[in-house]
Order: sequence, then structure tokens, then C-alpha cells
Amino acid sequence: MSVQIADFPSLAGDRTPIPVNYVRNLVELVHEFGLDTDRLLAHVGLTQAEVYSAEPALRFEQFQRVMAGARDLSGDPAIGLALGRQLTVTAHGLLGYAAISSADLGEALELLERYFRTRTRLCLPRLSLEGRWVRFCLAEPYDLGDIREPYLEVVTAALVGGLRYLLDDRLQDATLELPYAPPPHAERYAEVLGMPVVFGREVAALRFPARLMKVAFPLSDPASRRMAAHKCEEELQRLEADLDWASRVRARLMQAEGMLPSLDQLAASFHLTSRTLRRYLAAVGVSYRHLLEEVRMARAVRYLQANLPVQKVADLLGYADPSNFTRAFRRWTGHPPSFYQNG
Repeated sequence: MSVQIADFPSLAGDRTPIPVNYVRNLVELVHEFGLDTDRLLAHVGLTQAEVYSAEPALRFEQFQRVMAGARDLSGDPAIGLALGRQLTVTAHGLLGYAAISSADLGEALELLERYFRTRTRLCLPRLSLEGRWVRFCLAEPYDLGDIREPYLEVVTAALVGGLRYLLDDRLQDATLELPYAPPPHAERYAEVLGMPVVFGREVAALRFPARLMKVAFPLSDPASRRMAAHKCEEELQRLEADLDWASRVRARLMQAEGMLPSLDQLAASFHLTSRTLRRYLAAVGVSYRHLLEEVRMARAVRYLQANLPVQKVADLLGYADPSNFTRAFRRWTGHPPSFYQNG
């Protein structure tokens, strides 16, 4: 089966929610810039009532309009960094409180890895230990279009700010890695975040010394942590039940590190047999092979857009021969790999 660009996992018609407090923070940031928030909302087709309603979330399409509109009206291409920097740990609700009351950074990041999806599914965290280093990666299960870079700026700046809050001045020797070429405002990253930033990597990630995982938190409270984590688990189960099986499998594949899992391996992670998982996928009109191709293509395009060499992209996707990858890529997209590289 040929996978076309239109088959990319997108958010058209998706029920993926964006916590409304994130949009409120963005609107308030625009106000701090001295811009007219009523003009911003009118520009994107929203009202104050919608942004400040009792509803807990907005649709992705609404968030996308606010994000793009704020960037356009502010004239600041780095507005994502500014928003992320002002998001406090407590702005993340129960997940933030669970992190603050954790015993140490390792426990806090494990909670964040599991329950990040209760705040947003637009990127998915993966915590990995690499010898003396830890990488907290952010996989991208969806094509975010023209707000991809500002959205990743928001998330990574919020992550860095949260770790600085939890660790104070002990966040040393950390590096932020980003999966796109340096934007025109690249120098603003190190200035705002206070750490080295490396562009053109395979995935967004914060890399820091593993010793920091054992740093104890002064506000550690096991009872509060258990209560907040329990509420997060309830919310996660409710959200997971609302996803179809294609979305669940795609998310697991996008989170996978290294070689993508086989059908048997992925079914086992859901506590299912491969036959049952295959039946669930057939019920929503997709096959496991098709989802694998979709994820390989999504990863390949993003790696190429970050200007990784074709040989490197082929290696990352498990192709021993780059020419085999090039043929597969042409079959998926109708274009050679160079079509998606800058310069």
C-alpha cells in the first residue's frame, strides 16, 4: 500500500483538546506585549466568552489560530519562547502539583512521562537513560503545520522553566536539542533559556546529567503526590478510552525509540494478542503495516527537514542501504529525499 502525504497523521477533525488555560496565558502574554487582545481574538474568530468559558479545553484548530495570530500581531517570531517561559509548574494543574510533591526529579519526570497526555497529545514524552546522561525527548505524533516551531518553543521553554523551578541553580550542564534547522531568531533561544541549544537533531530533547535525577525536592509530600497522581491516572484512563485503536497504536509507534516494534511486541504492550490488535485495527479501517509506513514517513520527513544527511536518516529508520530508503521514500511521497531538505 502506498502512503501519501495526505495520509500523514493530522489533526483535521481530531478531538485532541488543548487546556484552555494555555490559550488564556497566550492571550494575556499578548496583552503584556501591549497588543489589543480583542483584536487578536477577532482576528482568529474567537470571543472572550469562549476563551474564558467554563469549558476545560479548546479544539486544536482554535489553539492553532490563536498561536499563529499572536505571532503575526506581535511581530515577535520568538513569542513561543516567551509564553513557555512564563508557564509556571502549577499552570499544568494536577500534573504540576504531582511533580512538585515528588520525592526527586526522577520521580517527577516519570510522572510527567506517563501523564503528559492529560495536558496535551500534540507531543509525547520519552525518558531515556544514556550512561551518565538523561534525555527527556518529545516525539511528535501529529503534523502541526505552520505552528510546529512555535509550539515546540512553548513546550521546551516550559520544560526548561519547570526544571529550573524544581532544581533551582542545580540545573547545570544541560543542552536543549531541537529537530529543525536554526530559525532566523536562533540566538534568542540560548538568551531566553540560559543553556546551549543544538538544532538539526532527530527529536526535541532536553539532555542533562543523570546525577540530577536523585536531587531531592524540598516540598516532597508522598500523600499529596499519591492523590494528584491518582487523579491524573483517572483522567488518563478517560482520555485513552476516547481514542480509537489507530490513534493509540500510532502514538505508541511515535514514542518508540530506535527500531519500531513488531505487531507482537506492540500488542503485548497493550496486554493483547497480535490477533486481537489486528482485529481492532481492521475495525477502524487500517492495518499495522500501514501505520508503520505512516510513522516511518513522518519521521523521515522531519529528519530531512532538520537537514540530517540521507545516510543518517536511512540508519535511523533501519535501512542498511540508503538507496533502499530513497526508493521507499519516493514510493511514500512521490519525491526524492532532497525535496524536503533545506539548502
